[in-house]
Amino acid sequence: LAFVQELETEYPDSPFLAYAYFIAGKANYKINRQQAAVDSYAKYLELRPGLLENYVEEVRGDVFVEAGNYVSALNAYQAALLAPSLNDGINLEVKIATSKAAIGDYAGALADYESISQRTQNDFIKAEMDYFAGYAHLMLDEKEEGYANYLHAVENYPLAYYAYISLFELVEAKIPVNDLSRGITDYAAEQYDVALVALDRYIAENPESDGTAEYYRAKTLYALKRYEDEVAAWEDFIKKFPNNPHWSDAWAEKSYTQWHDLKDLEAGKKTLLDFVHTAPGHPDAADFLMRAARLMESKDDPEEAIALWLRLAEEYPGNNLTPEALFLAGTTSYCLSDYTQAVTLFQRDLILAMDAEGQARAYFWIGKTQSQLNERKAAQDAWQQAQSADPAGYYSERARELLEGTEAFAFPNIYQTKTDSATELAEAAAWLRITFDLPADTDLKSLGQLQNDLRLQRGREFWELGLYNEARLEFESLRMDVSESAVDSFRLANYMLGMGLYRPAIFAARQVLELAGMESHAQSLHAPAYFNHIRYGRYYSDLVDPIAEANGFHPLLIYSVMRQESLFEKFILSAADARGLMQIIPATGKNIANIHGYPVEYTADDLYRPLISIKFGTWYLASNYSLFDDDLYATLAAYNGGPRNAIEWQSLGNGDPDLMLESIRFSETREYVKAIYETYNIYKSIYGVMEE
Repeated sequence: LAFVQELETEYPDSPFLAYAYFIAGKANYKINRQQAAVDSYAKYLELRPGLLENYVEEVRGDVFVEAGNYVSALNAYQAALLAPSLNDGINLEVKIATSKAAIGDYAGALADYESISQRTQNDFIKAEMDYFAGYAHLMLDEKEEGYANYLHAVENYPLAYYAYISLFELVEAKIPVNDLSRGITDYAAEQYDVALVALDRYIAENPESDGTAEYYRAKTLYALKRYEDEVAAWEDFIKKFPNNPHWSDAWAEKSYTQWHDLKDLEAGKKTLLDFVHTAPGHPDAADFLMRAARLMESKDDPEEAIALWLRLAEEYPGNNLTPEALFLAGTTSYCLSDYTQAVTLFQRDLILAMDAEGQARAYFWIGKTQSQLNERKAAQDAWQQAQSADPAGYYSERARELLEGTEAFAFPNIYQTKTDSATELAEAAAWLRITFDLPADTDLKSLGQLQNDLRLQRGREFWELGLYNEARLEFESLRMDVSESAVDSFRLANYMLGMGLYRPAIFAARQVLELAGMESHAQSLHAPAYFNHIRYGRYYSDLVDPIAEANGFHPLLIYSVMRQESLFEKFILSAADARGLMQIIPATGKNIANIHGYPVEYTADDLYRPLISIKFGTWYLASNYSLFDDDLYATLAAYNGGPRNAIEWQSLGNGDPDLMLESIRFSETREYVKAIYETYNIYKSIYGVMEE
């Protein structure tokens, strides 16, 4: 704040003064100076009008609410609603309505609640409107209408949080509530004891129910960890309600509890097979056989697993799970050294393979198996077929390596880091002109009409203020709108690249190639070098190269991991709370910081800093690389699926990286390792040279 005051006094004409006021708004808010905060935000808007009114006025409104100044909050929210933005304004309308209620304008608030409820398709917002409307009616001493709103929320949107709040008010007022709605609402709110009481009462009083209460009763018993009772409840549900839409779910839930919570894999398998016997024509029957086979695989009963996969293939030959079942039976037979059966199964899988990757995978494993049978020529032929089946794909690239006798993830001998960006840009522009037959006067260096688009202007402003997610949303909206224009996609890619907004820039560059007919991955790699250097860039090279080399990795591997984790978006936050370029979760970050004593006074937000993220991610990879005896497959699997799981997968692989990959039971982790392998090979083709 002292800096802002100095800037205001000493440099009143500074172009940075507006941004300083915005920062002052945030700083004042953090030290509970609400009026100073809203005043600072207002000064920002005075200096930078016509850009972020929607965002900043909403922030001002929120601060006014915290200060109890609802009249000013209402004015701010209304100003925000009038300003252009990407969102539909529903959340702002809710804030406007609640502000009206806070100043005693219940009639106005009720009209808004009704309008919002009619227009939204979101049940959670509808429940919220019911609750607020109920409260407003009660404030107007309209008790019948108020409790009717509460009841409507509970009976129609029982899974919503505001349904539970409404239920609480109804119970406090001793208003009767349907026990089924009450039980479901309590279940959704994790109030399991009272949910069970309500559901039991409903079932006792409604012996001819449709099974909904029984379904939620079983779910409640699971939440209470009463597993034996839950299994019995599912058995009762299965017998009584064969036409309930949750009938197959009940079998699955019962099996899951048996094998996962009661540790009885045989019982879990039996439940799955009983379902198939009872309903062989059900759409889920093949999936249940697949689950049963996986259970036997986990039980270390490979022969039974193979038998179940073969049963799936025989009884459901047209099911989309059949190729996978044959493949898994093949790899398991391979593990058992039954190569004759394995090659037959891989050949059957090849016939049913539904895409190029599936064909390449089948050919690859046919070759591996024939190699074990000492059928060298047949193995070579199969690998050649695999290599051509899915260019640049995992199995095609691995087949090439086996044909050449090279190792997976081999480091290149020469690392080419110098590029001539200006020349490459000019070559890309020339290619664009020819490919799309552009008029001679087309200006590809400027933004053209894009510079007048408010989304670009708002996006740039958000970016300057450090509001990176908001900036990304603006640019992504614009990018999608120009997806049919090669010229504007090219312009936008260049602009975002210059900003450091790499992820959307990569997508925009890809759009240009798709419009040029380069839709496949392999085709796109033949585009001008400029596009490959955008899509597979050496971003943050001043950090990546020295950190990678200090930890014994080739920098291209770290770029590959970073691209897969975040696509070079430094501010990204995943649903699992993983943060930054290398997607480190806070708990792992804290552990790494404690081990290395760096950085001083570490916080989870440090994970958004490129230096910290790259160091931590590379350190974590290095520690696992040591743990797994320099096995990169296991190292990468551990990065995504956890070291404990990777230990088991590595053991199942028995020193064979290809078998280790297929032993990874998490499909996400398996695809993760394959994707990094593919990306690494592309990076090598662009920046590396392999010498004999």
